[in-house]
Amino acid sequence: MVKSEKPRVLLIDDNEPTCTLMTALLQKDFAVDVATDGYEAIDKLRVKTYSAIILDLLMPNLDGYGVLDYLRANNPEMLRRVLVVSAALGNRDWLRVHEYNVCAVISKPFEVETLLGAVRQCADPAAMRSNLLTGGMILLLAEVLKNRWM
Repeated sequence: MVKSEKPRVLLIDDNEPTCTLMTALLQKDFAVDVATDGYEAIDKLRVKTYSAIILDLLMPNLDGYGVLDYLRANNPEMLRRVLVVSAALGNRDWLRVHEYNVCAVISKPFEVETLLGAVRQCADPAAMRSNLLTGGMILLLAEVLKNRWM
């Protein structure tokens, strides 16, 4: 019996401790590749296929928006597999990120189970289609409501 390979995730973040933590959390269920800036991420995206992408927005050289622009131009269906995880999420950033129609957005710091659930959701688009209120949509709704009442 052949053991199936784990789904592959690309983690794009320039913060080494964050990458170490996320890799440790994900490695049980996913094979994780790491890129520390947008250019390195694009190089990896050109040669490998990923089940999900975890993307920070603020990075040196080419930031997360540059990666999103690359995907929009070269592989737009992959945007539905992007999980944005960033500490820099003001109202303008939330709106801008959601214009890319990404899978989900999570603010740093994050809850471990929220991260794991969102990555699983992004890696399995069929599960997303079967549930109208996905975890990403619930997170977005919660953030919009929080910002409206604060």
